Amino acid sequence: MKPFLYSCFLFFCLAFANPLQGQDAYGQAIGVRGGFLSGVSYKHFLEFAGAIEGIVGFNFENGRVLTATGLYEHHFFLNYQTNLFAGGGLSLGANSDNFRMLVDAIAGIEYVMPRFPVSISLDYKPAYNIFDSEFQLYEVGLTIRYIIR
Repeated sequence: MKPFLYSCFLFFCLAFANPLQGQDAYGQAIGVRGGFLSGVSYKHFLEFAGAIEGIVGFNFENGRVLTATGLYEHHFFLNYQTNLFAGGGLSLGANSDNFRMLVDAIAGIEYVMPRFPVSISLDYKPAYNIFDSEFQLYEVGLTIRYIIR
């Protein structure tokens, strides 16, 4: 379990260390995600259309698995407040019974409120469990984030 925690710590250190390089709507945001994977979400824009997202939480559908997810997302801006995004990444999960590694895909829509520092996104995040050789196709999430800058 300690290597897993060290990996999570290293991931978040690297995510916070990257400087903002020019996204118009916002640069960093932190909030909560609800769905089968519920927890804390942090998004950081690396460039104009590219962002990384980290999610740490519990997957309630699969036996209360503690999960850490890292995603790269490419954003397609419809206007200043609304954008579509798609990308992929990796999830590591563990509970008292087993350890899981998943390859994730993600697609969704995000809305940035014009007068409040809040973004709301709805996403679909299917995954492939490498160790069990099975697909998980049912994960939909709603994320509300406070925009830091």
